[in-house]
Amino acid sequence: MKITIAIKTTITVFLCIYTSLTGFAAGAEIPFRVDHTAPLAGTESVVKDAADHLHLRVEFNGIDGDRVPAFLYIPKDEKEKHPTVFLQYGSGGSKKTDYIVQIGKQFVDNGFVVLTIDSAFRGERRHPDKKDPFVLKQMDYRRFEHYCADYSRAVDYLMQRKEVDTERLAFVGISWGAITGVTFVAHEPRIKVMGALVGGGGFPVFFTGRESDDPEIARPSLDPADHVGKIAPRPLVMVNVTLDLLVAPMFAKALHAAAGKNSNAIWYETDHYFNGQDRAKIVQEDVIDFLLAHMPTSRRKRNKPKRRLAQ
Repeated sequence: MKITIAIKTTITVFLCIYTSLTGFAAGAEIPFRVDHTAPLAGTESVVKDAADHLHLRVEFNGIDGDRVPAFLYIPKDEKEKHPTVFLQYGSGGSKKTDYIVQIGKQFVDNGFVVLTIDSAFRGERRHPDKKDPFVLKQMDYRRFEHYCADYSRAVDYLMQRKEVDTERLAFVGISWGAITGVTFVAHEPRIKVMGALVGGGGFPVFFTGRESDDPEIARPSLDPADHVGKIAPRPLVMVNVTLDLLVAPMFAKALHAAAGKNSNAIWYETDHYFNGQDRAKIVQEDVIDFLLAHMPTSRRKRNKPKRRLAQ
């Protein structure tokens, strides 16, 4: 029974990927375009003034004339600029999703500024008059481009914040946030280090390509495996799981193989949601400590566990 469910789930994911993200890999062409000179018109309001950090709701212009709402967490009591992490969730989430808020606070505790945006059709950007579609159906080609381009505008926004050390900027993505994030970071040199949790890439059967002289038909691949090599020599850590029914382990392995040098892969015997594992400990030891090693900060948690070397 469990095997049947696993097979059905995996087939569903693969079919959705096939029908929505198929592209043509042409020298890892950049699959999104952004006008970095366009005004951001940023605004902010206080959500919570906590003892150790300031929680803001910020907003800035996206790429399609829409506004991008986001949560920004800023550590208190330090005058220096902070290392910063752009943190993105899986396909069913938003900036308010419990696990992403919890992980964000872990980063704040370690001295990071944290930004999490509502991507297109998520959170405050959902259409209130329309039923939210089956989550995998949200993963169409145009939306992938939209996500990556809005990510780039989010970095534009961070570059303007006085609290942000622009030389210590990281991206951490979970699930769909990791999949879109890899393609984004590959073409975003302002990101210095990346963490990808339960992501994947390398779908050779399903990404059959669209090669044509007609620009309306031809388009570059969005597959992270076609782009991840461009992240090097910047550091990249991948946290993968052996019992994943949403992103099969073979695709996590394919992404790591395509990443090449300066990439580490760490595996856990659990499912896509880290059931039965201490997720906070994994995030601390395998992601936060990895970032801290490459982006030193004066504020560290006491009794920090020793980071394990990836195999």
